[in-house]
Amino acid sequence: MTSTTPSPTPSPQEKPKRPQSNWAQIISAAVGVLGFAAVSFQINLIRQNTRETTARQVYMSYSESALRNPELVEPDMKALRADRLQFVRYKNFVAHMLFAYDEILSVYDHEEWRRSFAQEIRPHMEYVCFDMTAEDDATYFEKMRTLLKETRKSCPTGQR
Repeated sequence: MTSTTPSPTPSPQEKPKRPQSNWAQIISAAVGVLGFAAVSFQINLIRQNTRETTARQVYMSYSESALRNPELVEPDMKALRADRLQFVRYKNFVAHMLFAYDEILSVYDHEEWRRSFAQEIRPHMEYVCFDMTAEDDATYFEKMRTLLKETRKSCPTGQR
């Protein structure tokens, strides 16, 4: 004899169970994707702000150096070459200027900055044309190497 137990009948207070919907999972997944996108956007924004801040700090450091050493801004190359220590200071001053523009142009590659560079490099053309080496150029990013190459087109014939 088989006995079957009758299924319990739901009480009036209990609601019958409905099939679960996937909408909650879909919405959760969408919110997760949006959250991930927002975090990614913020990370990129922070990275860009950091690059801009660093470039400005490097440029300000160069500007302060120019104010402290006006004799290096418009150099007397004959006098600088006569004093080894002064020439070393001058080479480092020019390297600082190039590094500052290298940083600025990696973040703000605008025509105004390129004109500023062209104006500030002018008094240092003798050094750029006759004293800088390919190894010196290699320490900068591609934009600065290209700018130096373009700048050297105005060097006297037979130079780089």
